[in-house]
Amino acid sequence: LVVDRWVNGKYENYLTPENKVPEKALSVPWESCITMATSWSYVKTDRYKSVRELVHLLVDVVAKGGNLLLNIGPSPEGEWAPDAYDRLKGMAAWMKVNSEAIYETRAVAPYKEGNVCLTKKRDGTVYAICLAGKDENRPPRKISLKSLQPAAGTKVTMLGVSRELTWKPDGSGVSIDVPESVRQNPPCEYAWVVKISKVK
Repeated sequence: LVVDRWVNGKYENYLTPENKVPEKALSVPWESCITMATSWSYVKTDRYKSVRELVHLLVDVVAKGGNLLLNIGPSPEGEWAPDAYDRLKGMAAWMKVNSEAIYETRAVAPYKEGNVCLTKKRDGTVYAICLAGKDENRPPRKISLKSLQPAAGTKVTMLGVSRELTWKPDGSGVSIDVPESVRQNPPCEYAWVVKISKVK
């Protein structure tokens, strides 16, 4: 049984926050139900969220252990606005490179450090998803994390890039270098994923 989303208490077992994302991971399964535009139903002149906003939204939800239900309101003829197709194509292009950091992953504390969100596979692989700033179109030279430090010999890569990345301990955390060649020719837009195969 799934409890009514408005009923709080000990029998609560599934939450569906509407048009918002919780500040932190929840203790029960949850799914954010969010509109791609501003309305649940079709509005001819509606404003659609950008691909960057939608990719960041997906990453934020998954990093906190949730699912994303993304609503698109069809017209009376059952059609979507061209903007909706454009956004889906953009998200699909990002997922083609980075889907392993999203599918079959779990939340891992602290979920987010600055502009870097974290997800984790059952085998211990951690993904650090660096969200691009508003006018940022390439990854930073360094990605630093305080919450984890890879064990010696750990393989660190960027999804969509064949070469390994160099890294070094930084206090109790890690500093990861992004080569200039990767920065000049990034594997995707909007967010870049560093894969850390094994951590302490």
